[in-house]
Amino acid sequence: MRKILAVLCTPALAGAVVAATPTAASATLTLVNCAGTTTVEFSPALTDTTQTVAVSGADEGGCVSLTHPGLNAFTAPFSGTATQSCTSFFAGGSGTETLYWNDSTTSAWNYTNSFSNVNGTKVGTSTGTIASGTLAGADVTQTITFVNLNLTACSTTGLSDISGTSAWTFSDL
Repeated sequence: MRKILAVLCTPALAGAVVAATPTAASATLTLVNCAGTTTVEFSPALTDTTQTVAVSGADEGGCVSLTHPGLNAFTAPFSGTATQSCTSFFAGGSGTETLYWNDSTTSAWNYTNSFSNVNGTKVGTSTGTIASGTLAGADVTQTITFVNLNLTACSTTGLSDISGTSAWTFSDL
């Protein structure tokens, strides 16, 4: 039995065993998943005519995480101005948003978003990276779904607010 063990441990065979060992592929680790809502208000209300409007609202999410169990929820109010109309407010853009976590910490993320029309439903995707604070360096993907928009209001009273469901994935490479 000793002779067989000696043969199996020779350097030539050891190298063959190492070469045959599979290497781990780089994988994305999901740090936090959140689901919630996005609400947006326009003042004055959006119409079919392009105008400068105040845009305000909030993202809110309830979260689960195996790696950060203390991050259970966040709110992220936003505001600004934009030149928009009912036909251009889903054109996409970029910005910075601060998430206020339930554990009193914050995350600032820089995002770029784009929208598509899927069977009359507007679907937005925002992607970016946490620039500072909790989860700094993590990649973020937010998917927003706006259903049943009253776009006929654009040609009458104007579209003053929208809301929809959102999902966020915070991941690390």
